[in-house]
Amino acid sequence: MSLPKKHHKANTNPLLSVIIPAIEVDLELKRCIDSVRLACGTDESRCEIVLVMPSCQLEVAQASMAGVTTFVAETRKGIYAAMNDGIRMSCGRYLFFLGKDDIILLPFGNVLDELAKVGGYAVFCDVYWGDKGVYSGRPSKWRVLLRNLCHQGIIYSREVIDEHGPYLRRMRVQADHLLNIRLLWDSRFAADVRYYRGGRVWYASEGFSSVARDPLFWRLYPLILKRYVAPAAGVLLSASRWLRGKHI
Repeated sequence: MSLPKKHHKANTNPLLSVIIPAIEVDLELKRCIDSVRLACGTDESRCEIVLVMPSCQLEVAQASMAGVTTFVAETRKGIYAAMNDGIRMSCGRYLFFLGKDDIILLPFGNVLDELAKVGGYAVFCDVYWGDKGVYSGRPSKWRVLLRNLCHQGIIYSREVIDEHGPYLRRMRVQADHLLNIRLLWDSRFAADVRYYRGGRVWYASEGFSSVARDPLFWRLYPLILKRYVAPAAGVLLSASRWLRGKHI
């Protein structure tokens, strides 16, 4: 499979790559991109926007989507495949993933300022979860074992993605959950993970991952615990399932 096409306008590596997979051009996508530019500015050494779309939509996107730095044709179907395409074709030191119906809020720019000054392997932020209020993005290696953190509130360094990525495409819903477990249970990276309180992004809360479960993730969950948490953890989980006579 050949690599997706890439069209660069900037020659320098930006601080942040915002990767947005989308199926088609619409008002929500334009709103999302506008919000990125308002919060992060138009300096491409600070932030690039990487738009990943089906190849049949690229011509329309290139003609109508002002503010996008890089247009990428997806190589395979699926959200995580598109995110992986964006990773390969981006140039930023840090990576941030959005859905087309998400909105970056102005305080996000302050996080980017701090990232430029102090760095870190990852940054976690609170997220406005639709009309339900603020969803905490506080990173906890214990919390993430059973409940994922919202990816709209997470900025990853490229080192984290190189070590613990790319996303496992066979997981249709919770490949980012697996990545977060690997990150937060890796002491080399977790020691330099930062957290910013307060909503920096608005998440529509209508995405597929918010209403669906990932059978492969939960089938592999004992092995995930055994490999990344502790050898005995997977055994204990399997035993507890057997005693209850049901699966997670």
